[in-house]
Amino acid sequence: MVSSTRRAINCIVVLFSVVVLAYAQSVPSKELTSTISGKVIAKGKGVPGIVVGMRRNEQATYRSQMTTYRGVTDEKGEYKIMNVPAGNYSMWASAPAYVSTDELGGKVLMVEKGEAIENVDFTLVRGAVITGKVSDADGRPVIEEDVAVMPVLPKGVYRNYSQLTSARTDDRGIYRIYGLPAGSYRVGAGQDEENSYPGGRSRASFKRTYHPATLDLKQATVIEVTEGSEATNVDITLSRALTTFSAGGRIVNADTGEPIAGLNYGVTHFINPSSTSSWGNGAVSNARGEFKLEGLIPGQYAITVRPTGENDWRADQVRFEIADQDVTDLVIKARQGASLSGVVILEGVDDKAVREQLYQTGLTASVAGEAIERPWSNWTLIKPDGSFRIGGLQAGLASFFFPNSTRFRLARVEQNDVILPKSIEIKDGQHLTGLRVIVNYANASLRGLITLENGPMPESGRFYVQIRKAGEDPRYVSGESPAQVDSRGLFLIEGLMPGAYVLSVGLYVSGASPMMLDTKQDVVVTGGITTNVNVTLDLKKASKLRP
Repeated sequence: MVSSTRRAINCIVVLFSVVVLAYAQSVPSKELTSTISGKVIAKGKGVPGIVVGMRRNEQATYRSQMTTYRGVTDEKGEYKIMNVPAGNYSMWASAPAYVSTDELGGKVLMVEKGEAIENVDFTLVRGAVITGKVSDADGRPVIEEDVAVMPVLPKGVYRNYSQLTSARTDDRGIYRIYGLPAGSYRVGAGQDEENSYPGGRSRASFKRTYHPATLDLKQATVIEVTEGSEATNVDITLSRALTTFSAGGRIVNADTGEPIAGLNYGVTHFINPSSTSSWGNGAVSNARGEFKLEGLIPGQYAITVRPTGENDWRADQVRFEIADQDVTDLVIKARQGASLSGVVILEGVDDKAVREQLYQTGLTASVAGEAIERPWSNWTLIKPDGSFRIGGLQAGLASFFFPNSTRFRLARVEQNDVILPKSIEIKDGQHLTGLRVIVNYANASLRGLITLENGPMPESGRFYVQIRKAGEDPRYVSGESPAQVDSRGLFLIEGLMPGAYVLSVGLYVSGASPMMLDTKQDVVVTGGITTNVNVTLDLKKASKLRP
């Protein structure tokens, strides 16, 4: 009886152990994360309350934003960022009134699984200030006017000015731009034709004028600032306010002449033969098919409908010129365009997270035809079931691509079990259905370590890393994006398709006697796997360059 009881208990224990073991095996292991720590210093002392952030160096999709990891310095200026997944990151110390002494304003850091990376320090110096007053030609203060600083740099010198945001004048016409690196600057206020939206301003528009009162950037007075200094009375007298005009008209059916309501439209401003600026104001044609644009400065423009997933209307650009009066009675003749519809299929990867990433990316059909001057493209989100529809297309050769991702690559397009050319011919008004867009996921990675021989890293030295597919002509190769290298010589290239590549690694030393050192190495990467490679550069072999 006792023996039977013991056997029963043993069976229960064994059964319980099997259940626990099976449960443990069924629970996915959590990915090891890392901890990053360091200190933020200014004038040799830790600076409290500074936010240190890091963001993975990969592109966000339309529906999602890149995750930012952050920490805040304590009273000693020390910070710690926890639970950071492996990857290649950009780091920065967010201190608007300060300037980082790092050449690019931040750091690059490659993080491995389960690392505890210490001493990732930032040294800050107090930024300079430029302040002054903006007035119109009659001496009145100009309120809420944009003011920008433009660095004056020697030829071939690059610095990161991402923290330099445009200031805006207050109710006295006063502006104040702070957190500037020591250096030389020109200051301008008013509208920059190449970088600003020329329409829709509710206040007077002024042409970009530079301190003290010139329209020519080269004639602007150069302002010199040093660490922590303040340049005052950098005043700007604007020219007479620009006279702005409007343009309007109707959108009609090209075949019937009937007005078309609810169509989005967009405008292109032709700044010069090689520069344009395009925008959409979010407006749609009214019930009578009418549209109107306000606040246009003199210049060359073109307007056309902007196709959406809800309609197939398309129209050629209607060009017009704003001279010294409003433009009315513009007529945009819209026609039913072609459409492409079907389903996007992810091949070779059965991963829910990857599929969701694909659906967030979106799909573009670009059509290059002889009847238009430049490619016409249309974009749509992929639905959760993988289906898509892109309408309003011009006749011509249509090609698919993924505008917001480098991970997804078009493999082929099928229809009725027939493989179609990657560029599909479509005709006016044609609706191609039942398309199967087969997509590959680029999930191979290359992790590298660069080691220097015969000397430490030169003070002005910088590594560069580039990779291209084997067999491609290096003179015309599109290549992958250059990899960033951290202070330890580590780099990570993600989003590669499996196959053979040529890895180029080099060192560039700037200065009065610039030098270049590079080497090439053949590598093979495998899908879903990170391949490791070591590269050694010998400083004795560096070649001097002509300044």
